[in-house]
Amino acid sequence: MLCTCTLLLLIPLYYVLRWVWELFKVKDLEKRAVLITGCDSGFGFKIALQCARAGIPTFAACLTQQGIEKLKKEENSSKLRPFQLDVTKDESVQQAVKFVDSNLKNGEYLWALVQNAGVFTIHGPDDFMNAQHYQFSFDVNCLGCIRVTQAFKKHIKKCQGRIIATSSVSGRVAFPGTGAYAVGKYGVEAYIDALRQELYPWGVKCSILEPGAFKTPLLDHQMHKNRVNKAWSQVDDETKAEYGEKYKDFIIESWNKALDTMASSNLAYVTDAYFHAITAQYPRKRYRCGWDSIFFYIPISLVPTELQDWIFRALISKENKGNVEPAVFAKKKTN
Repeated sequence: MLCTCTLLLLIPLYYVLRWVWELFKVKDLEKRAVLITGCDSGFGFKIALQCARAGIPTFAACLTQQGIEKLKKEENSSKLRPFQLDVTKDESVQQAVKFVDSNLKNGEYLWALVQNAGVFTIHGPDDFMNAQHYQFSFDVNCLGCIRVTQAFKKHIKKCQGRIIATSSVSGRVAFPGTGAYAVGKYGVEAYIDALRQELYPWGVKCSILEPGAFKTPLLDHQMHKNRVNKAWSQVDDETKAEYGEKYKDFIIESWNKALDTMASSNLAYVTDAYFHAITAQYPRKRYRCGWDSIFFYIPISLVPTELQDWIFRALISKENKGNVEPAVFAKKKTN
């Protein structure tokens, strides 16, 4: 009984103390440069502007020239230094190192890496996909993070800086239809977990963000429809007959509907976590971003696997009011 009471007292005490120590900020932010990948839109675009406007030298890596122009149009400041980077190409990453080194001004040094670049690779069930779908997802979402980190790690070690990476709730639990995406995000979790411990003697702090669903361009309805339809067009005839066009359309519609219901439009949940990880003297090891992440996905990742599977089946069943199922099962019921 005594142990239980002590535990109940220690838990709120921990959160009060954490709130206090997280208020402490690092000094001289105007000299501590940050490199952010994936700044064309969404979280990367917003955190790049937030950092630059706070006086932090900000290297905003964009995949496209259009992304660079959009940033320049939004903020005309010497603190914002956009440039082009493809995280899937070693040569592009090496060019990024040269760009950063040549554009650090007097007294500035690279303090933080924000690994934000990513792609949303939801194509439907594994039967709809091939190895190339997984390879593309892993190359951008996981190996992209590794390439950039390894290229700039020496900079970060010299100043006891920060490495911050975006994973996802899909890096904690893989639910039906998310295989290719989850593989990349699980990889990010594993990499940063290992790196955090390896770089501890150098004083480098590593943080992982685990966002839930947010209304960014990645979740565009038409883009999701196009992804699934493209994957479906490459499926063999036997598999198409097994699933049926009706079930394929259900996958598209149910996914879009679920995201409309769950996804938050408040991107600040993520960008504020980024900013804290960059500027706090004591950043968190993990940031859970969004109410769905905090109260659903992270808790469900901790329950027994059998219960986890049952919960996902129940949610899919609730969404499937028309009792749509793969054609092969529907056909058996009519026979």
